[in-house]
Amino acid sequence: MYVFVCAWLSTLLSLAMPLKTMTYEKIEDNDIQTDSITVETPSVNPRDSIKNELLLEVENYIYSNFPKTNEEIPTAIVENGLEQDIDIMFMMAQTQRETSFGTAGIGRETSKRSLFGVVSRRYGTYNAAVVDYISILKKWYLTRGRTEQHLMQRYITSGGGRYAKDPYYESKIRETYAYIKRKTNIRKLQLEYKKYEEN
Repeated sequence: MYVFVCAWLSTLLSLAMPLKTMTYEKIEDNDIQTDSITVETPSVNPRDSIKNELLLEVENYIYSNFPKTNEEIPTAIVENGLEQDIDIMFMMAQTQRETSFGTAGIGRETSKRSLFGVVSRRYGTYNAAVVDYISILKKWYLTRGRTEQHLMQRYITSGGGRYAKDPYYESKIRETYAYIKRKTNIRKLQLEYKKYEEN
């Protein structure tokens, strides 16, 4: 017969609880032995928590402004942005300007799903569109130490080719980027996520 001497001191108030050690007494034939066992309780990785909060911020912004956006888009932007270390607000600003998050022009599901206005491509999924866009950015634009902040000043390849013909393209992206920054905590959350990743 087993009698547990240590009761739980508190109920599971949070998923992020450390390992708990319980002590119990085993009574056999009037001999008392004390043993301890380790019970593993679920824990939440802080990075996953930040990622979930980030996704919620992106969804809130997109669906508040473009309620008909396909549900695949926010997740594709967040997951690929974090994985490839691309500024999520920059991607959002560009797709908002190009296709209103896939609700207009060649970004529509009934068209090419080309979220970022890449005219020559047709995509089977929105995730594929985001993956290809990031690949284009890294291969042609984010070279020689250039960042997304540089592209908002001069959105050109290392050879001088422009992303868009519109002479005001960069200022429009900057304007949308600044608006998203004012309305959300996306940049702050992405930077927090990156800190955890580096540790």
